Amino acid sequence: MRMPVSMLEICKLPPAVRNHFENKGADFGKAVFTLRTDFGRDSVYKDVYILLCEDILYVLEGSQVVTDRNGGGFDETAFNSYEIEKLEEPRAELYISSGVIVAKYAGNEVPLFNYSFTYKHDANVFCDLFNEYKKDKKIDEEKVKKERSDEKICPKCKMRYPDPERKICPKCMDKISLVKRLGVFFKRYKLYMVLMFLTFVLTAVMSVIVPYVINVIGYDEVLAPEGKYFGMIGMMLTVIIVVRLINMGVSMVNGIISSKVSARVVYDLKKTIFGAIQRLSLSFFTNRQTGGLMTQVNNDATTIYWFFCDGFPYLVTNILQISIILVLMLFMDPMLTLYTFISIPLFIVTYRIVFKMFGKLWSRSYSRHRSFNSLISDVLSGMRVVKAFSREGDEVGRFERRNVAAADAGLKINVTANKLFPLIGLLLRVGTYVVWAVAGWDIISGRGNMTYGKLLQFIAYMSMIYGPLDFLADVSNWWAACLNSLHRLFEISDAKPEVVEKENPVNLDTVAGEVEFKNVVFSYEENRIVIDDISFKVPAGTTLGIVGHTGAGKSTLANLLTRLYDPVKGAITIDGVDLKDLSFETLRNNIAIVSQETYLFRGSIMDNIRYARPDASYEEVINAAKIASAHDYIVKYPDGYNTMIGRGFKELSGGERQRVSIARAVLKNPSILILDEATAAMDTQTERSIQNALNSLTRDRTTIIIAHRLSTLKDADNLIVIENGKMPESGTPKELLMQKGVYYKLYKMQAEALKTIGIEE
Repeated sequence: MRMPVSMLEICKLPPAVRNHFENKGADFGKAVFTLRTDFGRDSVYKDVYILLCEDILYVLEGSQVVTDRNGGGFDETAFNSYEIEKLEEPRAELYISSGVIVAKYAGNEVPLFNYSFTYKHDANVFCDLFNEYKKDKKIDEEKVKKERSDEKICPKCKMRYPDPERKICPKCMDKISLVKRLGVFFKRYKLYMVLMFLTFVLTAVMSVIVPYVINVIGYDEVLAPEGKYFGMIGMMLTVIIVVRLINMGVSMVNGIISSKVSARVVYDLKKTIFGAIQRLSLSFFTNRQTGGLMTQVNNDATTIYWFFCDGFPYLVTNILQISIILVLMLFMDPMLTLYTFISIPLFIVTYRIVFKMFGKLWSRSYSRHRSFNSLISDVLSGMRVVKAFSREGDEVGRFERRNVAAADAGLKINVTANKLFPLIGLLLRVGTYVVWAVAGWDIISGRGNMTYGKLLQFIAYMSMIYGPLDFLADVSNWWAACLNSLHRLFEISDAKPEVVEKENPVNLDTVAGEVEFKNVVFSYEENRIVIDDISFKVPAGTTLGIVGHTGAGKSTLANLLTRLYDPVKGAITIDGVDLKDLSFETLRNNIAIVSQETYLFRGSIMDNIRYARPDASYEEVINAAKIASAHDYIVKYPDGYNTMIGRGFKELSGGERQRVSIARAVLKNPSILILDEATAAMDTQTERSIQNALNSLTRDRTTIIIAHRLSTLKDADNLIVIENGKMPESGTPKELLMQKGVYYKLYKMQAEALKTIGIEE
C-alpha cells in the first residue's frame, strides 16, 4: 500500500524531543518519518533521533533529561540539518562494533549519523525509505508498520531489542534477573555456600562484639573506679586479643571459601560462554573481531570474579552487620538512632543517580577498551604487512588515539569516583555530628542513663554502619561494572544461531553426491545481495568448475553448500534432500573443503592432518600427505610429522600450509570435495604435481573447483561463470569459448599473459 506524505513513526518521538525539533525549526506538518539510533558521532552511546521532512533531514544527538512527570527536556550535544535536494545515495558503512550512514551532499561525502549494531537494521531501513521517498515522494506504509512491530520494540522505552529473539532491553532490563541467572552457577556449590553464609554471620557478629568489649567493658567496667573489673587490664587485653584473633580467623576462612567458589563459578561461566560461541553460526563472527570477543570472555569474566571474590562477601557481611547493629542501637536509644539516619533519604536519592551514572561510564569504558584490544590484535596479526608498507608511524598514531580514548574513559570513572564518593561519605556522617551534640549534652547535664562508655559504643556502632554504607556507595562502581559484564556475557549465551539443525533431521547412510542449487539468493549484509537467483546442477561423480572475477561470489557458493550460511531464498539439495533437512552429521561427514585461506592449529603436523579424522592411522596420514605433495618436505624436518607448527614453533610457507590443508581434506575422503583456490599459493610445478594427484582423487567423486587459473579447470565436466552475483554462462569449456562471453574474455586475457612471458597454451 502506498500513501502520500504523512509522518510515519518508526520510532515514536518523546515529547521533549519533539519540542526540541520544533524549537530548531522543524515543521511536523511536513514530516515524513522518524527514526532513532543509539550511537553519537563522538563514539559515545546516546540518543540519536532522525527526522525526515519534505525538504530537510534533521539529525539530533543528546540525552533526554527527566525533571518531572511531563518528561523534562533534551540535552543536545549535536544537531545537523541537510537539504533533501542536495542529499543523494545514503549507504551504510560498518566499523568494528558500529556503523555510519554516509551520503553525498552537494557533491561531497558526508556522515549523516552513527549507530551501534543494535540499530544496524534500522540504518538500512533508513536508506531504503529515503531512496523510496526521494524517488516518488511516497512511503510504503506497510513496510513502516512492519518495522514498528511490537515484537521488536521494548514497550517501556520504545528502543529496538538488540536481539528480537531474546526480547531483552539493555536500558530497561531487570538487573537483578542477571544475578539470579548467575545464581544457577552458584547452586552447584551448595555446601560451600552454606559455609560461606555461616562465616558471613560470624563475621558480622564478631564485628558487633568488638565495640562492646572495648568501649562498654573497657571504659565503664575496667577503667572506671566503680567498675566491676576495675584495674584488670591484663584480662581486658587478653579478651580483646582473643576476640580479634577469632574475627581474623573467620575472615580468613570466609576469604578462602569465597575465592574458591568465585573461581569455580567463573570457570563454569567461561565454559558456558565458549560452548555458546562454538554453537553459533559463522554470521555471528562476521562483524566481530577476535580482540573484541577475547575481551568479552576474559575481561568480563574476570570483572565478575573480582566482584564476587572481593565485593560480594563484604556486601553480604555489611548488610548483616547493619541489620544487627541497627537492632542494638534501637535498644540502646531509639531517638539517637533516628538522628543517626537523618541524612539517609538524601543519600539514597544520590546513590541511585550515581549508580546510573557509573553504568553509562562503564559501558563507554568497555566499548573503548574493546576497540583498543581489537587494534592490538589486528596490528600484531598483520605486523608483516605493516612492516612491508612502512606504516609503523600510522599504526603508532592509531594506537595512540585509541589508547588515549581508553585511558580517558578509565580516568573519567576514577575522577568521578574521587569527586562523588567523598561527598557521599560526608553526607552520611551528618548524623554523627547530631548524635555527638545531643548525647554529649545528655552526659554533661546528667540527663538519662547515657555514660561515656555507652556513648563511645554507640558512636562505634554508628561508624560500623557508616562504614558499610560508604562501602555500598563504592560498590556501586563495582556493581555497575559487574552488571555490564553479565549482560554482555549472557547476550552471547542467549544468542541463537541462524543456521540450526532441524528437529528430526534426515540421516543418509550413503551420499552419492548430486548437488543442485535452485534459484538461490543470498546476502551477508542486509540489502547487499551477493548471490542473485543462481541455479545449477552437479551430477554425482562429476566435476564442476566455477570461474569469475574476484569478489563475484564464487566462495560464497562453497559457504552455502557447506551450510555455513543459509540462503535467503531458494534451496540447495544433496541427493534431492534440502540441506536444511539434512543432519549436520551427514552434511559435515560427506563434504570437505580446501579453502584459499588455510588455517592450521598450534600443534604437530600429524595432528593438523588428523584433524579431519582423529582415528586415522599413521599410514593413512602419510598417504594423504603424499597425495597432497606434502610428504617430501615434512620428512626433511628433524621431527618429521611430529614437527610442531604455529606461534612459537615452526612457521610454514603459504604453499606448505596449503598442502597440509589439502592432505587434511584427502584424509577425510568425502563424497563431495570443494577446492576453493586450493593451489593458488603454489608455484606452477607444485600445482601440476598436486593436480595430477587430485585428478585421481576426484575421479568418480563430486568435485567443485573454484579457480582463477583456467588451466586448473581444463578437465572439468562443466563450468559456470559467476559475475556480480549472477550466473550469465554455463557449459563445457569448449562451449563457453564458442559463446565468446565472459569466460572467453578471461581465457584470452590469461592466454595473452602467458604469451608475454613466453609460454604457449
